Amino acid sequence: MKKRYKNKFDKKRRDLLKILTSAGITRGLLRSTPLVGGMMLSRLAEAQGSGPSRSVVIYCPDGALPNYWFPNSNLTSFPAMSAPYQSVASDCNFLRNMSHHRGGHGVMPTIINNQWTGDSFDVNIGRTIGENNPFPYINLGVHSNGHGYLTRDNNTEVPFEDNPFNAFDRLFGNGGSGGGGGGGNPKGNIIDAHKEGVDALKGKLGSYELHRLDSHLTAIEETEARLNALNSEPGSCNAGAAPSTFPLEYSTFQQQAELQAEIITLAFQCNLTSSASIAFGNHQGEFAFPYLNFSGIYHASIHGGNGGDPTYPHYRETRAHMSSLSANVISSLRNAGLIDSTIVCEVTDMGDGDGHGSNNVPLVMAGGGGAIQRGVSNAGGSSYTPLDMIHTAAVALGADEHPAYQGYSNNVIPGVLT
Repeated sequence: MKKRYKNKFDKKRRDLLKILTSAGITRGLLRSTPLVGGMMLSRLAEAQGSGPSRSVVIYCPDGALPNYWFPNSNLTSFPAMSAPYQSVASDCNFLRNMSHHRGGHGVMPTIINNQWTGDSFDVNIGRTIGENNPFPYINLGVHSNGHGYLTRDNNTEVPFEDNPFNAFDRLFGNGGSGGGGGGGNPKGNIIDAHKEGVDALKGKLGSYELHRLDSHLTAIEETEARLNALNSEPGSCNAGAAPSTFPLEYSTFQQQAELQAEIITLAFQCNLTSSASIAFGNHQGEFAFPYLNFSGIYHASIHGGNGGDPTYPHYRETRAHMSSLSANVISSLRNAGLIDSTIVCEVTDMGDGDGHGSNNVPLVMAGGGGAIQRGVSNAGGSSYTPLDMIHTAAVALGADEHPAYQGYSNNVIPGVLT
């Protein structure tokens, strides 16, 4: 595959080094806190005035029922399973007549990869458009481990980080590392861990950037406080301590999902990474939403749990809830002013969830500013797959121009790019 303008990424790296040098940012300061590198990348992005520069992949397992999923062409009517997207419809493109290149259970490693080896799309995006970020990629989940992984790095499967406390500490703790790496801040709060680096940075930035840095730190502290509150006994106050883990129970599935979405948003705000993925559950549907009317395992809400009712009352409820978690990711990015600079791709592993079909696959793209059409795109002929969707996203992001782009497809889906 031809790589266009392959030197533009080298230029971006050189420009970043120039900005760091002119600001007096040393390698030691960069190592002291990833927030420093993120702030400098923000300065670079504003100087270049580029298009979308971030990617999020959302995995929702086991497809949906076409009759209860696809909205009408002008997005004024949403069936039960996609109804939660009404609140973010103006940022979405629903893809119709899409097929699956490898539909069914057990195919998670190839949903965002065109082979069973190599790097998955989220990793490759981190190595192309996100090569200057402190973290190449982040892959979060909610009760996602156990049956299949989306993310593959250097031919190695990478488990999801299902614990939002660990995810927060890895990204915002002092000395964290990228893409599945460790690090952390065992004592004191997160901001204290960055104090030396932040204090040094404050002497090197203008008033506008100082205001932005203060906003970033405030957002991080607020999220940390919410994490601490979830982990506190009633009446206690430990806001000054680093967040620690809490039992990952089905009863808090929604809370966990919302926290993970907020962590992705914060990571983007601070330019810690350009690539994120988040998985809600695993391909066997071995998780539950006990706070819904149907409190059994998700897989049972699809197969046999509806008592023979052809309208699938329980599956409609559980899949609609899954859609609400995905829509919340989009909403979180929009509320932070990041949706136009981020391309979101929601993927799944089949079409009709009850029939394990490979046609009418429920796929959604969102964000991307002026690069992505809003509304409904009819792929036509069911010849396009999730691999074509992520390649279309790569083209919008400019990642296909990088010499390290893996190339997941050669097809751009008609009617998606402006």
